[in-house]
Amino acid sequence: MGDLGTTGKQRHRSVEEWRTLVAAWRASGKSSFVWCKEQGISRESLRRWKKRLGRSTAEPSLVQIPRMAATPEVRVRITREGEVEFTGAVSAEFIRMLLDVVREPVRVH
Repeated sequence: MGDLGTTGKQRHRSVEEWRTLVAAWRASGKSSFVWCKEQGISRESLRRWKKRLGRSTAEPSLVQIPRMAATPEVRVRITREGEVEFTGAVSAEFIRMLLDVVREPVRVH
């Protein structure tokens, strides 16, 4: 990937440009310190845009949790504010399985 940053005068980037930059940083596997230095991008700008894009209005992804034998239907809804709502009979085993899914790192494709 060519030089994504700038040197000298600050440049204003579009949301799409920042989306591409944040994805490129994540895909690089490098620390933000190293990547930003290589690209000539402010770490603070990257941090701010990573946070801003994380609050995107895009539809949240759905994760299929395996159904346990003899378990009635359970629905889980996690709001954008982070509230968790359960419908149905929820067992401790189900909550452990749900927490395992939530703890998995997010992959950017």
